Amino acid sequence: MKARLLLTGCLLFNSLLLQANERWFEIEMIIFERTPEGQLQEQFPEQVTPIRLGRNIDLLTPRFNPSILPLVLSLESCTPDAVSTNANSPFTTSWQAPARLLCQQETQPVAWQRHSLFPEVLLNTQAPWPTSIAPVISGSGEFQGVPYLAEASAFSLTEVADRLRRQRQHQLLLHTVWRQAPVTERRAIPSRWFAGQNFSQGFDYWGQAKLATASSRASLAMNNSPLPTAATTDVLEQIASRRQQLAAGVTLDQPVTAASETNPNQNQANLPNEVWQLDGLFKLHLDHYLFVNTDFNLRRLVGDKLQSINVKQSRRVISGEIHYLDHPKLGIVLQIRRFSPTAEPVADAAE
Repeated sequence: MKARLLLTGCLLFNSLLLQANERWFEIEMIIFERTPEGQLQEQFPEQVTPIRLGRNIDLLTPRFNPSILPLVLSLESCTPDAVSTNANSPFTTSWQAPARLLCQQETQPVAWQRHSLFPEVLLNTQAPWPTSIAPVISGSGEFQGVPYLAEASAFSLTEVADRLRRQRQHQLLLHTVWRQAPVTERRAIPSRWFAGQNFSQGFDYWGQAKLATASSRASLAMNNSPLPTAATTDVLEQIASRRQQLAAGVTLDQPVTAASETNPNQNQANLPNEVWQLDGLFKLHLDHYLFVNTDFNLRRLVGDKLQSINVKQSRRVISGEIHYLDHPKLGIVLQIRRFSPTAEPVADAAE
């Protein structure tokens, strides 16, 4: 018994020692879009460059699309009963508003309708995605031993972000600070970041409109053009999406859109399910020097089409210095600072 306790104590001491010797950094990143068209002559490719997620560190999805399963399961069923035993119809014929505001209102199968011997729960367990995300994103700042969002007081480039926000030709998309311990390039796992407007309701991942908008239909009517039927529009949209996938090197046996019915978080092609104005990966690795690799897709609504511009850059950086990754359409301001995990910050009151 004493030997076992001694071994456990040694292992705990070694883990604490490794954690104390681990190098941590605080990364502050500002991403903004250049909005003026004006004198820019550069032409961007029309096809979408897919950014496959694979294994990544996602600090935003739990924040903006959290699981609400514990909350849903704690609610009582609404009255009247969701399913009727009437032979003519398995559903309630005279539904009325429940007396309680917080209760399960989704129809559930009765015992004889289930496909399994065990109870099934058919409920929406994820909160809906927002239509847009505010640029500034902070966390509690509580040290977790894994990459995590820093508290609001950790922001050092607020003045830079404010200047960009006040300039008419710039749109601030993302300003955040997170902390992580960098590793070698071979072991490094990129972090995923998305921001801005959510175009998922109107467009698929390949930039094709899901449904004809009211404005486009009104435009066709004013020009005395025949309105396409729903079936024709759907076929044309599928063809356009297939062409985009072929141009991007995606095989035809993969899903047409980014949505997946079997798994809402990841599809066969490892593509995002939501179509954000900004979406991509940021990788930090340490090989004698600090290096960053960025790969972002910027979505822009041009007329009735969704244009995608891929911005991929690599840079060696020096801790403490402010670096600027320039692009005709997208700018990234970056500062990486040393951080000591022993100085755990107090949770932000606004969080």
